[in-house]
Amino acid sequence: MTDNKKHILLVDDEERLLNSMAQRISLLGHDPVKATSGIRALELAKTARFDLAIVDLKMPDMDGLVTITKLKELDPDLRTVLLTGYGSDKTRQATEALGAMYFEKDAMGGLWDVIRQSGGEGNVFVIHSPSSDTLTPLDSEKIDAGNQPLARIIGETPEMQRLRKNIHRLAELDCPVIIHGETGTGKELAARTIHRLSHRKDQRFLAFDCGCFSSDFRFKELVASLNPWIKDDAGTAFAGTILLDHIENMPAQAQTDMLSILEHPHPAPDKAPPSFSMDVRFIVATQGGLDKKVDQGRFNRTLFQRIRGISLEMPALRDRKEDIPMLCRYFLDRINKEFGKNVTGISDAVLAAFDAYSFPGNVRELHHIIERAVILAQKGMIDTGHLPGRVIRSGDPDVLNPDSPQSGQPFYTLQEMEHQHILRALETTEGNKSRAAEILGISRAALWRKLRIISEKEV
Repeated sequence: MTDNKKHILLVDDEERLLNSMAQRISLLGHDPVKATSGIRALELAKTARFDLAIVDLKMPDMDGLVTITKLKELDPDLRTVLLTGYGSDKTRQATEALGAMYFEKDAMGGLWDVIRQSGGEGNVFVIHSPSSDTLTPLDSEKIDAGNQPLARIIGETPEMQRLRKNIHRLAELDCPVIIHGETGTGKELAARTIHRLSHRKDQRFLAFDCGCFSSDFRFKELVASLNPWIKDDAGTAFAGTILLDHIENMPAQAQTDMLSILEHPHPAPDKAPPSFSMDVRFIVATQGGLDKKVDQGRFNRTLFQRIRGISLEMPALRDRKEDIPMLCRYFLDRINKEFGKNVTGISDAVLAAFDAYSFPGNVRELHHIIERAVILAQKGMIDTGHLPGRVIRSGDPDVLNPDSPQSGQPFYTLQEMEHQHILRALETTEGNKSRAAEILGISRAALWRKLRIISEKEV
């Protein structure tokens, strides 16, 4: 963490997310200032100087790009982040043109790393992280390999013991691997562990999200790293391990380009630089549906045959709930150290709630829940009052049936049930309003209106 306290301007019309971010930034030792609109942000910027501004893209009065433009007119040296739930090439390019950082709401973890490492030199970072655990090539070398890579694959259930054994075997085989698993099960962690246990451990590891390959400069960077003859200077090609995450989302043109790379890994001697060599292991990861896309003609069958390799299955957390106490202890220790907290443990009631909850976001969701609970608890034990409502409701029959004789609670009105459903959708998507609106089957504008009604009612 930097020794100098930074003044960070947060701009988002969603107050719940705004307050959560402000609390996190305070824990990182910086001074957050909140603005619920672009207009308010400009008013604040006229009277105070900020080191960094984090601005939401979609706001009703003035969008994030306009807000950043006007903030930079007031202070050209201001470092800025565009925070969005709408990842697109057009938005990315517009953000880069402003000299701003670009970050998606589904992947907040890397944003905190940027803030922790933030200096006063005005350096510009461009970050593209469509999945929470996928690091960009710029970040990939910052991971500490550690002495025992398998130690981070936590769990003692038969499924996890089998997983560690398979990872060890695959690391020695040096063959292509395809990792299957739901979101949040740790597919990238498994890929990195395979890399760290292999003979390539001293070479580079790059993780790419295939959903970003359509005209994205990151795919061009990948192609360049594997095709040295298109570079201006001759040299050694990329050596190491490449993870292609969400392979089922790879666009058609990117599939063609990738197949060309795989079918011609070594260029003709008269075309390649004299020092050219390529030593690459591909690992691909998928949440599922790849076989179906191949059968439908939506994914190149030849490419599929080349990349699928040996399968590795990542178990869902709901299928290994015996590992939850161990995972909780691991996350609690890490988060206490990260934030300088002294939360001593987790109550039995919390563990019972976890046992009843389905964890659709798997281990990643458990980590977020524990992190949130540590922030709320500050010290002492984590109790059920520190958990998100969706976790409590899943294990409380009185909440699920408020008209039961045991509960003594009044029956909810339709409006109250709608409000609870909306808030649960936002909790599930961690504040991503566009995804919440999609889950709820309404437009983002309609979600805004409903959130305003909820906010006014709470006041």
